[in-house]
Amino acid sequence: MYKAALGVFLLMSLTGASTPNVSGLAGRWRTQMHGALVDIKSCPDRSPCAVLVWVDQAILQGITQDVRNPDPAKRSRPLVGLPIIWGLRPSAKGWDGGRVYNPETGQTFRSSMRSLADGTLRVTGCWGPLCRSEIWSRADSAR
Repeated sequence: MYKAALGVFLLMSLTGASTPNVSGLAGRWRTQMHGALVDIKSCPDRSPCAVLVWVDQAILQGITQDVRNPDPAKRSRPLVGLPIIWGLRPSAKGWDGGRVYNPETGQTFRSSMRSLADGTLRVTGCWGPLCRSEIWSRADSAR
């Protein structure tokens, strides 16, 4: 019995059956806090990457560039098109070990993503032991 269970586990590991699928995350998502729109797609390493594609002008308050970035060379980057999530690795529960960038503060945090049963996405950013999650919902492609 033990050998059979081990064999099934190894087979699933080798075939990638337990690996999360980026295609299920691909598309446009609306953030919880500001209602910004983010596109998630597959990065070259086949992990999910997220790019900021729209932010309400009232939230931007006239700021259209990454002015709070700690790297002066990156402060002239436009906010629209800015990579905000990268480097995720598949895990048993979703995606872990990535980075999430907050252009509002210029800070980068450890990140994870989890698909939830209701079709939403939990995006978590952590700084040390402190973590904060947002629930993102699917958005239509018109904007």
